[in-house]
Amino acid sequence: MQYERPSTAGPYVLLMATDTGSHSSSAESKWAVRVPTAGLDERLWLVLGASALVVVCTSMLIATALALGVSGGPAAEPAPGLIYGASAIGLLAGVGLCWWRFDEAERRAAFPLSRPSRTELGWTLAFLPLGIGGFLAGEQVAALLGFDLPAFYAYDLTDPTTALGVVLGALLVAPLAEELLFRGALVGAVLESRRSVVLAGAVSVALFAGYHVFALGIAGVFAIAGWAIFPTILRFRFDNLAGAWLLHLLNNLYAYILISVLAV
Repeated sequence: MQYERPSTAGPYVLLMATDTGSHSSSAESKWAVRVPTAGLDERLWLVLGASALVVVCTSMLIATALALGVSGGPAAEPAPGLIYGASAIGLLAGVGLCWWRFDEAERRAAFPLSRPSRTELGWTLAFLPLGIGGFLAGEQVAALLGFDLPAFYAYDLTDPTTALGVVLGALLVAPLAEELLFRGALVGAVLESRRSVVLAGAVSVALFAGYHVFALGIAGVFAIAGWAIFPTILRFRFDNLAGAWLLHLLNNLYAYILISVLAV
């Protein structure tokens, strides 16, 4: 398997891998990845800044709400509904920044989102249990290193505010916004900078996992990294974020709703 870079076509180029061992005259193209063609360093810094904006915006919203007496006052722990609601707004701000700064061609390249094929849907469903297994494997590695994962599902979904925050943040916004930001814009920016699918995937997994340290601690970074391998594979295999988005949505439905209900 080797990667080829055809000539520039329109506003972006197409990186593809072809099977050099194929006996057919026209080998089937796989792992196609569209990336923008201009302003590589500036765009990479923009995406990294957008990722930081998510954390800053979320933290400021939570701190402001506590200072105003929401969730019991400045000394109280923020309520789950507040945390997930604030994270939803932070994610929208980060993705919105990229969307605002990208032109139309850059958006198409950075956010490849189209109707998934049956094959992509099949891979997505197959990756659902594998992703959960990757999460548990990462959690075990963290445990061996002395880090424990907090019980992030320990909340009461019968509380309307909590349920609204979880549904808005964990189910509606986070799966799509995080895929657009980390496996869309970030992957495209790194690919453009280094032309390496492996490096782009590794940076995406690392930054996506590290971003969860504020909510899940060090153990969460290992666990999320184990899970994030699978949506990253989907993004590269199909040059589409739809499968990764669906996988993320189904995983969060399991992690934030089903497990919480079962725990109660």
